[in-house]
Amino acid sequence: MAKRIIVWPEYFDSTLPRRYGRRVPKELAIPLPSTEDIVSACTSLGLACEEVKDKKYPRTWYRSRGCIVIEVEEDNAKKSVIVKAIARELSSRKSKDLI
Repeated sequence: MAKRIIVWPEYFDSTLPRRYGRRVPKELAIPLPSTEDIVSACTSLGLACEEVKDKKYPRTWYRSRGCIVIEVEEDNAKKSVIVKAIARELSSRKSKDLI
């Protein structure tokens, strides 16, 4: 049975402090990530994901950005490990874009 993990763009946003939802260190965070960026990072990591546009992160409800639902096959997969892997992929993509 697959496990569903919900990931919000606020987890990876370097413009937000941790109290507003950032879950990764600033070194791995990027400014204003979009749900499309996260979906492309998930697909490059081999994660099955789906974008949901009509949801709002409770701490920053005034930002209507949506969320990403990731289907993970392992029941013991940790959300924090997956979030950091996505953050590394996003930051490496942004550093390649800057060069």
